[in-house]
Amino acid sequence: MRSKILLIVEGEKEEPRILGSNSHGLLSLIGSDYDIVTFSNPIYELYDAYKKGDYDDIVSYLRVEKGLEIDKNILSKNAFSSIYLVFDFEPHYHKYKDSKIKDILNVFNNETELGKLYINYPMVESFYYLKNIPDLEYLGRKISLNNFNGKDYKKLVNNETILKKNKLSNKQLCYIIWINYNKVRKIINSKEINHELILDEQLKLKKSTNELYILSTFPLLILDYNYDKTIEVIKEKIKNIEVL
Repeated sequence: MRSKILLIVEGEKEEPRILGSNSHGLLSLIGSDYDIVTFSNPIYELYDAYKKGDYDDIVSYLRVEKGLEIDKNILSKNAFSSIYLVFDFEPHYHKYKDSKIKDILNVFNNETELGKLYINYPMVESFYYLKNIPDLEYLGRKISLNNFNGKDYKKLVNNETILKKNKLSNKQLCYIIWINYNKVRKIINSKEINHELILDEQLKLKKSTNELYILSTFPLLILDYNYDKTIEVIKEKIKNIEVL
């Protein structure tokens, strides 16, 4: 199997910008060969389309249906060493069901098989939702789903964030990873990252108060890919910033 990463993302703009192909994106912390495929639709559409087709893996589906270019001499299952999916939660989408998103997360739960899903709660813009650095209030920050509107959420984040989307420093990227990592551990009351538990807690909160924890699990894929090296870099970059 080739030592290459496949990243399947929902959006055409924000996710590729966050990942980056230069020294200021999340992928700069990986230093690996990768392909990025933009699906341009919610995860519910990808899941339905994949399930309806006669495909053994998600790479075969993308190769046939989305024109993913792979050397013709390489089998789809051997084309990538790791597969990561980054999509929004989108509870107001017409195909959304609590049971369905749980099924989806159960299917896409391993980066060396069908792929591992990272959910943005409620949307990818949560990646930028820091009002200061440090911003320890982020650990408890929530968003109401009453009359939730994606465009309004984007405006809210743009108005309140201290970050400049096109000029994120490595120190800021490391802080974003660190604060979301610690928010996850607080939400699920565990030192280990478990995406099923994260979803369970989000669904409990949604059911009881119609809110979600604002959370970006997107940057956690860097930790999953190389935990020890990433933690080492983070600690060096944010050593002068107030942390937990």
